[in-house]
Amino acid sequence: MKRTLLVALLLAVPLIAGAITEPKTKTEYPDQITVGDITLVATGVGLREKTFAKVDVYSIVSYVAEGAEFDRDKDSNGLATADVPKRIQMDLRRGFSRSKLIAAFEDVIKKNYDDMSAFEADMATFFDYFERDAEEHDQLIFEYLPGRGLVSTLNGEVKGTITNTAFVEALWTVWFGEKPASGGLKKDLLKAL
Repeated sequence: MKRTLLVALLLAVPLIAGAITEPKTKTEYPDQITVGDITLVATGVGLREKTFAKVDVYSIVSYVAEGAEFDRDKDSNGLATADVPKRIQMDLRRGFSRSKLIAAFEDVIKKNYDDMSAFEADMATFFDYFERDAEEHDQLIFEYLPGRGLVSTLNGEVKGTITNTAFVEALWTVWFGEKPASGGLKKDLLKAL
């Protein structure tokens, strides 16, 4: 009787999703999220640091559709080139100028592309989303769904949608390209695979 009751209780309690934690800042993120009817699972978390003093710039989590097929080799740019549902969430740890934010994206993208003509106009549109300087605790979310496009959100406000998959790939090279912003961060963002 007790065993049957225990089993019944366990089945009645919904399973609580786990968390994935960035070690230095102790920032926790869900290990899976749902976008519409698609389950996305965390590929990893990381912390972007700058300068020799290792100043925290942002914590970040990456998600990809559960069961999505792409090249999972941690040294490849498979997640950048994958045309699958995926999401990046950045939580800023410090403020900095709008121009520095834009330059950070642009510099890494330029390192990964000799020719940006396929997405140059979309990159300009993306940069226009950033109308002010970045502030500590700002949250940036970049969510891509095939057929819908890339939705960029700042602190819960949708800034716009870009449907050009060439730009989506270019944006993901910032973290997963052959020449990412940080090789160590790229590895951290793929650890959960």
